[in-house]
Amino acid sequence: MINSGREWDWMDAWDNVNKPLYDKIKKVRKQSNLEAIEEILQQADAHGLREEVIRSVAQEIENGGREMSIVDAYIHAYNDWVK
Repeated sequence: MINSGREWDWMDAWDNVNKPLYDKIKKVRKQSNLEAIEEILQQADAHGLREEVIRSVAQEIENGGREMSIVDAYIHAYNDWVK
């Protein structure tokens, strides 16, 4: 393939072949985030603080607070309420 002008064709093919896999991984990752959030909310609910944690996360997002993942935002809110 040297000097054929097609040296990078494999990259295009790789992207096309792995697009479904990428989408699947992205979906699993999203599900993992949702499962983590639900676990945090279940723990908060055990303390009667589920709604407070949800409101804190919503407020943090609305105010454009610190840059963090959504799961980290829930963890932070949970830790703020459950001391």
